[in-house]
Amino acid sequence: MAPTHTTGSGGIPLCQPITGGEAATHHAALDQVLGHLKTAGINAQLIQRRTDRCAITIAATREPLWHPPELIIYANAGWRVATVTIGPRSGGYRVELAQWGEDNEPRLDKVEVISGSHPECVAALIPGYWESAS
Repeated sequence: MAPTHTTGSGGIPLCQPITGGEAATHHAALDQVLGHLKTAGINAQLIQRRTDRCAITIAATREPLWHPPELIIYANAGWRVATVTIGPRSGGYRVELAQWGEDNEPRLDKVEVISGSHPECVAALIPGYWESAS
């Protein structure tokens, strides 16, 4: 049976694991954005998962591997508004904003990339942030 490549809500392949140190760095960066969102009363959840079944292992150290953390932002009705991840090479924030068509049909996400030194700019992209923050 051929392996299937599933993706997380951020479109990141689930079998692209990162080390615990990288996961902690990503988690800390996303936590800064989460702080801005929580202050404004925006619903968000930071998800971090350890890998279970990936073919990649670090044989020398047997270090546990992690999926890249995702920050998922929800509307009050529970719909996903955006997903924020950290770019694997740039270290910048990758923001995927949900888009909807005329009949509430889902469309491709709008993707923005923000410098890793500006978590406040990520929060400012989230619909409803400015109304809640003021």
